[in-house]
Amino acid sequence: MYKCLEELKMAEQELKEVTQIITQLSEASMADTVGLLMQNAISIQQGMQTVTNASVSSSCALILSKGGS
Repeated sequence: MYKCLEELKMAEQELKEVTQIITQLSEASMADTVGLLMQNAISIQQGMQTVTNASVSSSCALILSKGGS
């Protein structure tokens, strides 16, 4: 009977350890995912800023070319 009780306690401890490892891996994965999402958002924002700058420059050029004629 004692042997079964010891095995049960060992199994319970192993389950706790495995659960902790899974939790740590999940948290690390989530942190990495959020980091990649933020990096992608910044890249998209920079790309859109480039498009905006080009659009403003083209508009100014058109205004200046029409104003001179």
